[in-house]
Amino acid sequence: MRRKWPGYAAAAMALLAAVSLGRSAGQLDAPAGWERVTRGQPFVSQAVVASGPPPWRSWSLAAYEGFVRNAEGTRLSIDATLPESGSLTLSLSHGAAPSTGLVIEAGAVPFGASIDADGSVSPLTCSGTLDRTPAGPISVSIEQTPSGWTATTGTQTLMCPSTTAVGKPAAIAGLRRVSVESLSVDGAGQTASMLGAVIGAVAAGAGFWAVLLFAARISDGIARAMAVASLSGWSLIHLDGARTVEILRLVDLNGHQLPLTASIVLALLTGSIGLAVRWAQRRPIQWSVGTTTLLFVTIAAIWPVIGAMGWLYTLLGGLSLGGLIWVNVHAHRIRHYNWLALALVGSLVGSIEVMVRYSHVGSLWNAADEHHGTGSMNTLFQQFEGLEAGVHSVYPSGGFPVRLPAKTRPIRIACLGASSTGGAFQNDSLDEFYPARSAQLAPPSVEVVNQGVGGWTSFHVRRFLEGHGDGLQSDVWTVYLGVNEHMPTRMTYADLYDLWSSGGGQARFAGLDNIRLFQALRLLVRGLADSAGAGVPPDHFEENLNAIAALAQSQGVKVLLMNEGIRPDPDALWQYTGVMRAVAKRHPHVEFLDTAAALDRVGDGAFMDSNHLTSLGHDTVARGMIQTLSGLNWM
Repeated sequence: MRRKWPGYAAAAMALLAAVSLGRSAGQLDAPAGWERVTRGQPFVSQAVVASGPPPWRSWSLAAYEGFVRNAEGTRLSIDATLPESGSLTLSLSHGAAPSTGLVIEAGAVPFGASIDADGSVSPLTCSGTLDRTPAGPISVSIEQTPSGWTATTGTQTLMCPSTTAVGKPAAIAGLRRVSVESLSVDGAGQTASMLGAVIGAVAAGAGFWAVLLFAARISDGIARAMAVASLSGWSLIHLDGARTVEILRLVDLNGHQLPLTASIVLALLTGSIGLAVRWAQRRPIQWSVGTTTLLFVTIAAIWPVIGAMGWLYTLLGGLSLGGLIWVNVHAHRIRHYNWLALALVGSLVGSIEVMVRYSHVGSLWNAADEHHGTGSMNTLFQQFEGLEAGVHSVYPSGGFPVRLPAKTRPIRIACLGASSTGGAFQNDSLDEFYPARSAQLAPPSVEVVNQGVGGWTSFHVRRFLEGHGDGLQSDVWTVYLGVNEHMPTRMTYADLYDLWSSGGGQARFAGLDNIRLFQALRLLVRGLADSAGAGVPPDHFEENLNAIAALAQSQGVKVLLMNEGIRPDPDALWQYTGVMRAVAKRHPHVEFLDTAAALDRVGDGAFMDSNHLTSLGHDTVARGMIQTLSGLNWM
């Protein structure tokens, strides 16, 4: 009787490949005659870009990516889907100085704007109006006119002036992912083509069908197991593969092809192990060991494993797995079976651990590396130790700020915060940070001192002020925070502190920090579990700031709250900014300065990465802080 199930399994593989390859193409490709461009932003979290996977039959733009046509055009039409908080800018003069265009934001009224080179916009004076744009599908056209351009949605029109000559049409997204279904220039339209994905899907399905038929000739059971294993990718199809890859730091893996990759890898593992079991039953041990060794070598080449030591343990891992399979098949014939099997299991796990260490990903799974690792619990506990020990240092690298000199001027401003205030590993001296710049701008009667520490959050600042606030002899506290509050941790900082105080976790975590396989599991649980969240959630943030405000009031101190600037979009920390505004309104001796917005107006030049500041960035914060304090008559 002719087997039908290989065809069904191959069809499922082909469909999975079509979806995965289609998503990948939509993220990487561009319409014919167009170029995909980016502003060259630093790392952007996929959790901010989107809340799920992209559609497989459209182009995707996110993190300020855009499509720019290779030729001029006078009319641009687009069909797209805006997410919540999404935005899209359409222009007919991309590359001109300045360019003008239509800015469309979900939940706002579209408006005409002059667009600077760094993407910042200034509204134009236009006539007419367009309705507020809800999140969801949009259909918009923009057309050149003798005096400027006209934008049309449905029956409504917005007319904007522009002296810029006709240039290249462009569609530029904001931070959140925008799906583009079709583009048209001067009547020549294009829709997202999935031809490449379909061709790839047919090849994947046909290839898998041939593999299953070949495997069935050796063992029908192995072939069926491979077919079942190949369905595993469907369990990942609802996830944003790019975010999953980001969580696990699988730097060399295409995230949108993750479901297809998982299905192929698991089917390969199932087939290889099944074949090794069959050989163990019927042939000498060399056959089983050879099969599993070939499997490990293939995995090591794809991973890839680097260095002679990594490849040595690759071979040992293959030998251990083959030996373990053979021993289990012949358990009744082997003396001391339990001890031998246990030794082979230990050898297998140890070999995989070393293989991971000798790879690019393995270095990112090293929690002992504070700058590139996963974020060690032991490192967090060391911060608590430094905070409670209260030992000053020349540069704030031990969890506690620098020692302050005696107060010599009538007014002292103490700047509190994390690495952007003091202690960033990119800087060599506190003279490079905004508190020192502020001291240069302040009047002679004012001194500005730096009490920032890298890694601190509002939790650390609160505990520091509760124990040492009166020793600052300050009249004003400035608090510049945001990024570290949002860092993902398995437990909140408050709970971690309680765990550290009780002595219940330090030794346990310290012993596991350098085990790569444990770090991978911890990253997966931290990133995918519903309970995974911020180190300082917004409600804890509000509680900490209220406690700081109450402490300041008891000591007659004024407080200026400043939200930390980040790239590419300060609105990613909108909840924390909202808390700062609310706390400032609640307490008469507390004010709020929107430093994140000021830094965003300056643009990329203010940042050396996603949040640490350049000299220009520190100058921007210093000027804004001194101007605000002067306007409040706090100095």
